[in-house]
Amino acid sequence: MEDAHIVNPNIGNGIGLFAIFDGHGGIEIAKFCEMHFTNVLTSNHHFKNKSYPQALQETFLEMDVLISQSNQQLIAIHN
Repeated sequence: MEDAHIVNPNIGNGIGLFAIFDGHGGIEIAKFCEMHFTNVLTSNHHFKNKSYPQALQETFLEMDVLISQSNQQLIAIHN
């Protein structure tokens, strides 16, 4: 199992983001989250309004949608 991570002591407003994405869904999923999580989080309107718990919750849900969409695009390409 391969893990991916984020170590960023300041993603804005003096907020740090430290995350580990385990490889249970596959290394591709962990790396996808590593690449996109910060941008999705900091773009969230709750993050901008300093409602960080709500921003995190919505970001996790949005990542599920983005992963699903990416998987559907890859399936379409290979069919």
